[in-house]
Amino acid sequence: MKYIKYLFTTLIVLSVFIISGAIFLAFLGFGLYGLSRILIFFHLAYFGYNKSFYDNLIYYGSYIVLGYFTLFIIENLMDYFRKKLPDNPYFQGITYHLITFVVTTLLFYFIVHIHYAYIDIDFWVIVVI
Repeated sequence: MKYIKYLFTTLIVLSVFIISGAIFLAFLGFGLYGLSRILIFFHLAYFGYNKSFYDNLIYYGSYIVLGYFTLFIIENLMDYFRKKLPDNPYFQGITYHLITFVVTTLLFYFIVHIHYAYIDIDFWVIVVI
C-alpha cells in the first residue's frame, strides 16, 4: 500500500511538471511568434526559411535553443567569476549586469546568429530585444 501511495504521489508531481512545462512552452512559442510578426511588420527582421512544419521547428528551434545555451553559459561563467573575485569593482552592481549583457549579446550574435542565413535581424535590434 505504501508503494502505491508513493507511486501515486510521484505521478501527481510529474504530471504537474509536465503540464506546467507544456504551458510554458506554448506561451514561449506564442510570444516568439508575436515578436517575429512585430519585427516583420516594422521591417526590422526577415525570416526566410519556410519549409515544412518540422523543418521550420528544427531550424528556428535550434536558433532559440543555441541562444538559450549561450545565455546560460555566459550567466554561469560570470557568476563564477563574481564568486572568485568578490572585491573586484567590475563584478559589483550595475557594472556586472552591463558586462554580462554586452558579452552575452556579442557572443550570441557572433557565435549563433551569423550562422543562420535565413534569419536576418540587425545587431541593434538584437541588442534592444
